Amino acid sequence: MADEDDLRTRAIEVLRRDGYGAVTMKRIADELGISVRTLHRYFPAKADIVWGGIEGALDALRRALSEADDALPPWEAISAAILSVFAQDADAFAVGRARMRLIATEPELESTRPETYRQWRDETIGFFSRRLGLPADDVVPQAAAAALQSTIMAALAWWAVQDDETLTPADTVARALDGLASVARAEDPERRS
Repeated sequence: MADEDDLRTRAIEVLRRDGYGAVTMKRIADELGISVRTLHRYFPAKADIVWGGIEGALDALRRALSEADDALPPWEAISAAILSVFAQDADAFAVGRARMRLIATEPELESTRPETYRQWRDETIGFFSRRLGLPADDVVPQAAAAALQSTIMAALAWWAVQDDETLTPADTVARALDGLASVARAEDPERRS
């Protein structure tokens, strides 16, 4: 039995080095020194190499949202919950950066988002719905969750291509969420009149 995290790390390196679209599962298996059948046992599809392993983040998000501080405004509470998830992420920075670099630069991967990605958004919609007292299908929780998820993905994509090894995903996401909140608070006086 191979270590799944080690296989993922090595496979991501192959995908990063040679390009996601140019690499077959057979080639990855050959480079890892395992059979294609064994590779498929760990990763049923090539996209699973990159997207796999994020299921734990969904469980961590659910826990964090259930413990969110009701005294905080909704955006601050959900930001704190999300940052707590990123702070406990066990993904090594090098692997996380390589994973996000692939996601940010490979259009084919963007279209293969796993169910977990949708569930993450659904959890944030549910949070905004509860905190704002609006139905989950109302435009406000839907838009807030979409803005949140887009901000997180943009922050991670930006982080992935930086050469600064001192930057962490959590710090970058925090900066992006704070930036979005400050932009939302900045009001154009002519707009309201």
